[in-house]
Amino acid sequence: MSLRQTFLLLVAPLFLLLAGINGALLYFWERAEAAQGLEDQAVAAAVTTAAFASGYDDLAKILADPRRDAAFVAAGTNVAGLVGLYVVAGEGPPVRIAGRGGAVGPPRLPHPVRPTALPITTDAAGRHLATAVAPASGGRYVIAQIDAEPLYAQVAGLERLIAGLVAAAAIVGFGLAWMVAGRIRGELGRNRAAIDAIQANGRLEGAVAESDAAFGIRETRDLAHAVRLMRTGVDGRLARGARELAMRDRRRDEAVAVAAFRETAFPPLATQAGGADLAVRMLGTAPAGTFYALASAGGRAGLVLGECAGATPAEALARALAARRFFERALLDGVAGARVAQGQAAFALSRVAWTDWAGEPPVTNLALLDGDNDGKAAAYVAQATGLSAAAIADDLAALLAANGVLAVLKAASAQPG
Repeated sequence: MSLRQTFLLLVAPLFLLLAGINGALLYFWERAEAAQGLEDQAVAAAVTTAAFASGYDDLAKILADPRRDAAFVAAGTNVAGLVGLYVVAGEGPPVRIAGRGGAVGPPRLPHPVRPTALPITTDAAGRHLATAVAPASGGRYVIAQIDAEPLYAQVAGLERLIAGLVAAAAIVGFGLAWMVAGRIRGELGRNRAAIDAIQANGRLEGAVAESDAAFGIRETRDLAHAVRLMRTGVDGRLARGARELAMRDRRRDEAVAVAAFRETAFPPLATQAGGADLAVRMLGTAPAGTFYALASAGGRAGLVLGECAGATPAEALARALAARRFFERALLDGVAGARVAQGQAAFALSRVAWTDWAGEPPVTNLALLDGDNDGKAAAYVAQATGLSAAAIADDLAALLAANGVLAVLKAASAQPG
């Protein structure tokens, strides 16, 4: 989901929710206030008429006077929205004394004990009426009916207003969400362009490297700073890499190339062969022709450490590789000593150390190191009886400032654990 879609789904519904809640509150509040006003108006008309009717024992006789009747009707016209004022006496029907009324008057109602507003009802013509009753003297009571159609017209107008407000809120919400998401997307897009440029060539070019003024949002500006810091780190790493390559090019010679290749051709070795555990390590800057070769067949194994002479480091390394292949293939084919002598002559071995075994090896270490490091290695191996062959070889590689090749052998049953 894109950033713009996320904003539209989160911000716009929030605006709609707020507008809907406010519209609902406005609707119910205004409707309740208008309905209460109509009810109060109907109660006031009923109470006033009840007070007038209570002053006369024979109300019909009073109203028979044309002047009094005309005055009473004229007074009723001052009540806004008055539909009819009715007096109910005894068991008779309601008698209209004021108002325009309708074809059918209101039905008889239970005698009220106090002025009361009744729920808004609908007459036979479908007109909404607000009704109130009030008790009068002589067992009589008054019914007042007020036209409630203005209330419903006002409510309809209010509904249209609220619908318009909700629609406007939706438009504003969608517009703001679209605008803010577009602003953020644009600034993130500039950062993305910077990252793509760094991934492509390690540098920012042209409009990609923009100033802080191009970022109006603090978070995206902080992200731009992080991208620039990353760019600085990449530039520094590329510069260091270029310097290192230049230095290697200046220092590169045959001996360096041979040493680099020999690291991959003769990696550290830790394995089992012939019932023994062994570990072999190249130490320091061993001569170019230094090698090791391990041969294994059935329950028998043999190990040769050697150093081939050569007119150049490359020639010495080539002989060492050939010697390893020869010993791995032929050392255990017949008498091992004869094969070592044959390889020594064929590959110009200036130094060689070898052993073969089946079960427990006859020696615990072989070494072709410079100086007196062979003796130091042998002494350490003799003392480190509780360590594995690989652990002893690693210790010697760290402890001895030696150049050459070293092998440690131990019977498999003597390994710790």
